[in-house]
Amino acid sequence: MSAHGQLPQDLDPDRPSGARVYDFFLGGGSNFAVDRELGRRVLSVAPDMRLSALANRACLHRVIRMCLAQGVRQFLDVGCGIPSIGPPHELAQRLDPTARVVYVDSEPVAVTHGELVLEGNPNTAIVQADLRDIDGVLAAADVRRLLDRDQPTAVLMFAVLHHVPDRDDPSALIRAYLESFAPGSFLALTHLTADHAPEIMRAVFDLLPTDPHPGKSRSRAELEALLTGLDLVDPGVVPIAQWRPERGDLDLQPTAPLGYAAVVRKP
Repeated sequence: MSAHGQLPQDLDPDRPSGARVYDFFLGGGSNFAVDRELGRRVLSVAPDMRLSALANRACLHRVIRMCLAQGVRQFLDVGCGIPSIGPPHELAQRLDPTARVVYVDSEPVAVTHGELVLEGNPNTAIVQADLRDIDGVLAAADVRRLLDRDQPTAVLMFAVLHHVPDRDDPSALIRAYLESFAPGSFLALTHLTADHAPEIMRAVFDLLPTDPHPGKSRSRAELEALLTGLDLVDPGVVPIAQWRPERGDLDLQPTAPLGYAAVVRKP
């Protein structure tokens, strides 16, 4: 399970974890039999879900390259999952060794694995926190140590906001994170949708764990509403594989797109 064969004390290996199922879709090894079983059940109702996960990771890489090209050198990846297969810090620090990356996740297994992956890398850290507790996230020692809030920062919310119900006001969360950093900062997100395959997405959400949060797909109109009044970067809210695709990226386009991507900028 880990480089040292150790597990978090509060980990239940008999309960599937969203972070580990996503790791399974990406082809990682940080998952248990129970996660692979759930992943296979999801793939049985949504065969393109693995393709969507790969498209999501490719989009994340495109966003990081765009942010670096815009002079951003620090990244806050909230709801990061397990940073093992093509994680942001590897790409960002390969392109600029001074880049700083802080990961945030509420799942103990994601944090434990992250600590192992990031060991010995002084410009990265992982924090256990709920992304909805923005004050707690920003007050974390590693966030304060690595991220200068007076400098442009990219906040990454990939495949996580569909776990934030309307009652927790995801629109206010997006604005609060963006406002917490300097002008020139970006916030990038991807989000599951039922716009193109409603029956498939309903079946997927029926399978996904409802603890700690039930999932919610959102339409393109709902996502645009969450971002109303913000400076939306071209091409706007589009299927994940269609956000500024590079060579080969459209090969990752599912028959029916299962998610959208969008990036906003703080002027």
